[in-house]
Amino acid sequence: MLPMIKGTIARRMLLNFRAEPDIVQRLLPAPLQVELHRGQAIVGVCLIRMENLRPHGIPEALGLSSENVAHRVAIRYPSADGWRSGVFIWRRETDQRMIELWGGRFFPGVHHHARFDVRENENQLAMDVATTDRKGDVNFSARVSPEWQKTTSFETLAEVSDFFRKGDCGFSCSLRGDELEGLQMKTLQWAMEPMEVQSVSCAFYSDTSRFPKGSVEFDSGVLMRGLPHEWHQITDVPELATAT
Repeated sequence: MLPMIKGTIARRMLLNFRAEPDIVQRLLPAPLQVELHRGQAIVGVCLIRMENLRPHGIPEALGLSSENVAHRVAIRYPSADGWRSGVFIWRRETDQRMIELWGGRFFPGVHHHARFDVRENENQLAMDVATTDRKGDVNFSARVSPEWQKTTSFETLAEVSDFFRKGDCGFSCSLRGDELEGLQMKTLQWAMEPMEVQSVSCAFYSDTSRFPKGSVEFDSGVLMRGLPHEWHQITDVPELATAT
């Protein structure tokens, strides 16, 4: 059992896309189901810098820092208490070789390596992520916006904040791909800032063999900064349905 891991979210950028539910459902392992929001699936990219990451009881000075990216989708999953909201992660990348080595082996979540080029100040953020197979590359530039600009999926900042806050349980396929693994990210504080995304390119969602042309569109971006958080292993993990 993974011990509780704690640290600080130095920066978390969410790039959100709306997609056709039937297309997304075909990309999910059973029994997971797409979570609908205003009739659409919400897929996206989570780009997160974690600092002082360490097991509970270890001094902060010995913590690990890393840049990470995850391609994910909002889902519903069966639990002992009924259907709950969460996320499914198709792929994860990190700049830390230790996380790449241990992910899927010593803690849930298979990771691969990527290079991160980050340019940021208090009001602007730009990032180029180069993945090994180039199929998960992400490039974007954005700036903090004084107010939320209504989108097709989210009318207010409160709506987008509430939507993502409930999806704190994340699932992904194991290293062998024969079972699901789960981690819960408990954010001990919660605050989002609206971002005006000036340019965005995501190879994963541009792949027409996965998402046919017109089936996915960019929606919005939000930023979180300086938030303490904890990682907990999920024990109530759904079993993958077997083909018959």
